[in-house]
Amino acid sequence: METCARNCEIPEDTVISMAQQETVFILLKHCQEMKRQESRWRLVTLFLVLGCAAVFFFTQRVIRDCNEKDTFTTAENSRQQAIDRQGQNLKPNAHLTTSSSCNSVPKDYIQWEHQDNGLVHMQNFTYDENKQALVVPQEGRYFVYVGVNFRMPDKDKVSGKVHFLSLKVLKYSNSYENNWPIMEVKDSIPDDRRGERRTMYTGQVVTLEEGDLLMVSIDEDNYELIDCSAETTMYIGAFLL
Repeated sequence: METCARNCEIPEDTVISMAQQETVFILLKHCQEMKRQESRWRLVTLFLVLGCAAVFFFTQRVIRDCNEKDTFTTAENSRQQAIDRQGQNLKPNAHLTTSSSCNSVPKDYIQWEHQDNGLVHMQNFTYDENKQALVVPQEGRYFVYVGVNFRMPDKDKVSGKVHFLSLKVLKYSNSYENNWPIMEVKDSIPDDRRGERRTMYTGQVVTLEEGDLLMVSIDEDNYELIDCSAETTMYIGAFLL
């Protein structure tokens, strides 16, 4: 029995070797688990980095788009403000031309074409249709001018008389509440001159107040002699100096 026990007894160095192998196996298993965890953390870290990078680039894109939009809006606003300033800096000026009813005798004064087309324009000026007058927008020194072409009609019978032409520019001021002639020009044209033309023009510097009215008057028997063939044959204008 003792002999059998001695024979069955495991050598001590063998037990130590097995214990070392088990320890090594545990260490290897632990290392493998650590490597798997490290790989997982690396993947998680990679996804986090990619996510942060995506958020960063998206944020930069949004900021850039907003800046571009703000820059465009600012530029557009600046351009519009420049246009507005340019419009505000333009001095008042106006030019009215031949009315379609220029041969008809009005109640008081010559009617003018004041719609903005052709040669007609008004910068800050307005037109009073009831009084056929230019309305002065602000106080100052203006150059006011008026021109009217007259033409003797072609007719078989002539009287031999002379037509006296008279052209007046009048100013109505709220300060005086009366019409004051500021310019006047006279001429004449014989009745026997078929197709004869006369151009009456006058212009000068006048001090005007805001709200003053500028009107043109001629004698009633002169209306039939007005040349209405073009918008350049009859006009009135004014501009601030």
